[in-house]
Amino acid sequence: MDTKITMRNVKSAIKDDKAHIDYLKRDVLDDQKKGGKYKDINQTADEKHISKLAGDIKHDHTFLSKHMKHNK
Repeated sequence: MDTKITMRNVKSAIKDDKAHIDYLKRDVLDDQKKGGKYKDINQTADEKHISKLAGDIKHDHTFLSKHMKHNK
């Protein structure tokens, strides 16, 4: 999606990414319970997505702390 992070939307972006991670974690658990032909493929894709979102959150926090210091 690559939404540009600004001071106006950084907190919303972090909140959205955390909610998305929560959803993906529940999806991984569902994949583990149900099994099926594509269980491992789906689970790996979800885990990779979780890692990417966690990196985005880390970047957003860095952006926020960097800009908050400059605005004080």
